[in-house]
Amino acid sequence: MRIFEILLLIISFSSFFYISLVKGRIHKKIELAIVLGLLIIHFIFEGYRWQMIPIYILLFIIGFCIYKEYSIFKGGWLKKSFTTLGLSILLIIGYTLPTVLPIFELPKPTGKYKIGSQYIHLKTDREETITSNPNDKRELMIKVWYPANIKNESKEPYLNNGDRISFAAKYGLPKSTFNYLDHVKTNTYLEPKVIDEKFPVLIFSHGSYSKASGYYAIIEEIVSNGYIVLNINHTYESTGTLFPDGSMKLYSQEYSEKHITTQKMAELAWEIQQDYINAKNEKERFSASDFALKNYIAADISKRWSKDITSVIDEFENWNENSFLANHLDISRIGVFGHSQGGTSVGQSILDDQRVSAGANLDGIQWGNMIDTLVTKPFLLMSSDWKFPHPNYNKYAYRNGGSSVFYDAKVKNSGHASFMDIPLMINIPQLNESGTINPKEAYKIINQSVVSFFDNHLKNKENNLLKLPSKHESLEIIKK
Repeated sequence: MRIFEILLLIISFSSFFYISLVKGRIHKKIELAIVLGLLIIHFIFEGYRWQMIPIYILLFIIGFCIYKEYSIFKGGWLKKSFTTLGLSILLIIGYTLPTVLPIFELPKPTGKYKIGSQYIHLKTDREETITSNPNDKRELMIKVWYPANIKNESKEPYLNNGDRISFAAKYGLPKSTFNYLDHVKTNTYLEPKVIDEKFPVLIFSHGSYSKASGYYAIIEEIVSNGYIVLNINHTYESTGTLFPDGSMKLYSQEYSEKHITTQKMAELAWEIQQDYINAKNEKERFSASDFALKNYIAADISKRWSKDITSVIDEFENWNENSFLANHLDISRIGVFGHSQGGTSVGQSILDDQRVSAGANLDGIQWGNMIDTLVTKPFLLMSSDWKFPHPNYNKYAYRNGGSSVFYDAKVKNSGHASFMDIPLMINIPQLNESGTINPKEAYKIINQSVVSFFDNHLKNKENNLLKLPSKHESLEIIKK
């Protein structure tokens, strides 16, 4: 909670006892001025947000009681009991909502570059396989994060309307639910010019049915260290995509119901997990993993997203001549990284596109045929702290390692969402799937590992990733 929110909560709690129990109170005009003054200061300097509505209601009741010189706790025991219960519920909700859904602070980037962003609308000639219209072509929105030359530009709000509205729609919430995120300060400026240098290019792929750009804590840090990051929004497969004309394409529930959340896939998911858990030896566990990795629907998604990555790379020469990125893309140094399903697409894209120089999979199971081959480029696999009975399919998917450098890392005590901004947005580890690690400590580990890895293989620097555990006791890393 912010400072004046805390003060309003304290005033709300203490005022009921003060106006009912204290004798010889100061003048009611002074009391009203204190309550209203704090409220006005809160609105001016911190701003309204719906999580504070229970506290606002309490303050209205307090103001009314002060004005009428009314003692709340007068009357019989039944009235006192109901009054106490009602006020307690409001106070508990008033404390819980702004604490669970806070106005959070993003980590400050440590690199030397300021950060800017703009969007690119990419229209491809590929068939859109998710919709039923045979004439639809695959369209992508790409958020470009880049080292920027800052003059008078303002900072962008946290998440665009497409991300906010679609995230609310995912959980059946009102469209305005996440408007309070206007109070979150980002480190990214709106549409400044790219600084006059050439930079290695990283393509980022988000998790399935997640906010495409809900990774500020990681992406801002990477960009500040001298990279251009192209953040793909996989249309119909993120929570939603906002296009330049104002139209929005949400996650396709129709496609999901036909192909992903079917009874057949649910039964398959259960069976492959049970086969893995019940395997009696390594041979049986390998067989269970082999079948799972090749037959689960996520393997098909990985191939489609790999094609999205290729479609983006296909445009690099054009953008390097005819866009705000002109002469800033070093297309000889291309890396890919992604989270969850997006991490899977990274491994697939390395197999599919020879132009990719290095890749990092952040907590994604490597669905598909990687189990039959090996990674052909420098690769970083970075996992959360998976606990039994979560099957460790990646042990077998990457069993052959790589023909180049292959790092296998784990962030101890972290969860699947530790690679996203979710632990900052939802301040309850049991709900946000971030494990017990401090979220900002997890970001430090992830960011330093990813930046060091790409610095090694795209900038020819000599960073020894194997020494990072000496700086971060929650990091385990080996080189295969």
